[in-house]
Amino acid sequence: MLSLLEEMPVLIFIGAIVFNWLSTFLGASLVYVTDKENKHLVSIALGSSAGIMIAASFFSLILPAMDLLEGLSKWYLLIIPAGFFCGVLFLTLCDKLLPHEHMMSHEREGVKAKLSQNQLLMLAMTLHNIPEGLAVGVAFACAQHDIIPALILSIGIGIQNFPEGTAISLPMHQYGKSKFIAMMYGQFSGIVEIPAAIIGYIFATAINNILPFALSFAAGAMLFVCVEDMIPEASCKNQIDIGAISCMIGFLIMMILDIMLS
Repeated sequence: MLSLLEEMPVLIFIGAIVFNWLSTFLGASLVYVTDKENKHLVSIALGSSAGIMIAASFFSLILPAMDLLEGLSKWYLLIIPAGFFCGVLFLTLCDKLLPHEHMMSHEREGVKAKLSQNQLLMLAMTLHNIPEGLAVGVAFACAQHDIIPALILSIGIGIQNFPEGTAISLPMHQYGKSKFIAMMYGQFSGIVEIPAAIIGYIFATAINNILPFALSFAAGAMLFVCVEDMIPEASCKNQIDIGAISCMIGFLIMMILDIMLS
């Protein structure tokens, strides 16, 4: 079975990015069955998503990058912190330039733009999905060496996309959008993962010997989003315990996936 998977990495990659978008769509559709003022659910969604992304950064990105450099001089291992730093720098620039509004605290960042609150909220979640798409694309570019980390990562990203879809559709419904429009906004925020994944895949496969750097770049980008946005937002509005516990549960889910599928 594993050999069959290794012969079809591109097809599996396409299936993975479609699965991730579909998860976002299904999560956004929960706006039809949940309470309009359910702040607890938004905190749980953000916290669990952050936990999964933190675990995925280590288990599915940084550790495979280290494996690719195994046996080489320790100086080569400095590629990993270099890539990590560049990923953090890239998302820092995106955070400063892309206009967006944090979901729970409603703090606005990025360049000033005449956008509605709903549009700013969608751009905030879009900012989350850029590193997720990059991570999936880079991981599948590395699949010729070992496809298991890429599969684990894509499953984990798909799982956390479900609560992310909920986290964007519920606030939009709270601010006056109909349930259908809120659901559509939620799933549109996940579409950015598709071009981001394709860019990450092409970039990592087009340049020889860049995979360790690309993997750690994606890890840095994902961790920046978690620390700068998702964890603080999950824990604000008197939701500290809910945000922390849901983050730990998300991390645990990803850890179990890695143990069971590795």
